[in-house]
Amino acid sequence: MALSRRANRNVSASIWPGFVDAMTALLLVLMFVLTIFMVVQFVLRETISGQESELDALSAQVRELADALGLERDRNAEMAGELGVLNANIASAEVAAQRQAQLIATLNAQIASKDAALADADTKLTAFEAQVAALIAARDEAIATGETLTAQLS
Repeated sequence: MALSRRANRNVSASIWPGFVDAMTALLLVLMFVLTIFMVVQFVLRETISGQESELDALSAQVRELADALGLERDRNAEMAGELGVLNANIASAEVAAQRQAQLIATLNAQIASKDAALADADTKLTAFEAQVAALIAARDEAIATGETLTAQLS
């Protein structure tokens, strides 16, 4: 019995160094896992903060592009209004040009009519001048005949 107690004590005394070694190894593994976890967490935090800064920069760029788009839309609307005004001006100018062309055609027709009337009047005037010249010649001849007859009678 004395042997069995001693053997029992040796067994229980020899367990503690193995237990301490196992706990130390477990603690080292736990520290290694925690270190790996912290490194991974640090890398992920840096990645996320980098992504957040990139996201902020992209958001600012999107806002700038939206502002530029708004300005371009305003400018486009303004130019569309100006285009409408210019198209209206062109249409009114075309109508005025058509009226002027009709007026020119009417005036040209009147000029042609007046030229024809002038040519006709010129022809009549020439005929009247010839008739007057013939009448003057006839009168002069009649006066000369009258003078000749008066001279013969006297």
